[in-house]
Amino acid sequence: MADDTIAEDDPLTDVEDSDVEEPAESTGTRTEVFTGLLWLGISVFTAYATLHGAPGGPGPLEAAIQAMPDLITSSLITAAAIAAAAGSRRGSALGRLLVGLAVGAGFGLVTAVGVRWAYGAETSVTTLCLTVAAACVLGGAFAVLPGPVLDSSLWAMTWVLFAGLILTVLKDPLLTVLGGGPAATDAAQATAETRFGYLQPVAAGLLAAVHSVTWLRMDRPALLWYPLTGALPGVYLLATEALGDATARALSATPGGAVGAALFTDPTRIRYAAIVLVVGGVLGLLLGARKSK
Repeated sequence: MADDTIAEDDPLTDVEDSDVEEPAESTGTRTEVFTGLLWLGISVFTAYATLHGAPGGPGPLEAAIQAMPDLITSSLITAAAIAAAAGSRRGSALGRLLVGLAVGAGFGLVTAVGVRWAYGAETSVTTLCLTVAAACVLGGAFAVLPGPVLDSSLWAMTWVLFAGLILTVLKDPLLTVLGGGPAATDAAQATAETRFGYLQPVAAGLLAAVHSVTWLRMDRPALLWYPLTGALPGVYLLATEALGDATARALSATPGGAVGAALFTDPTRIRYAAIVLVVGGVLGLLLGARKSK
């Protein structure tokens, strides 16, 4: 876990500072930086390959909008990880915030240029570039949190995204287990879909809690840091939804921006993020209390 401990000027701490005056970047943060950059690069490259190598594929704006939720999330998380690494030697929350905002702005500029290169120079694409840049700045702002808390939440977020990917791949067999499947009635299939809609975020929230507590407990923080850290992946998902909704509203005023309606906030996605937040927070509190004994 992180070499740095939660600083004395941060509230809710019940342990003394480490003797190390200048904390080093954590292994968890380096892993998150690598994972986030890899994911972001794959997202942009896949979109570029789709536009330039698939006859009859979607146009630049349509492809950009399809990739936008992943781009927003990966940009936010990667910027937060880089900001955590850059701000790890700052003892105060204000110092970490300023470093995080600067890092987020710089990384946002680079990422926006990459998005513009991948999708073209349309006015609507420029709006999407600004959204990605805003996601990076927002991610950098999370550096205001103590290093161990941010590191742990980012690691937990990796497992939330992994759970979403794996359960989506396994959706068909799981629907059969949940009472649906090819031979099921329409009503049974609908019930199975509803059950799956709750199973996926609950599993993601469980993983968020377990992995956030596993990483965070090595720094022995105060109890209330555990539910906050477990809930942060849900906060990241809600932030993605908010940025997507703001982008859809901005696109509606641009030529051809009607295709951006897919980015408007969807109740299903909001429910998903809220369940991850609640499950991660509650289980984080319970597991943290157990580990603190």
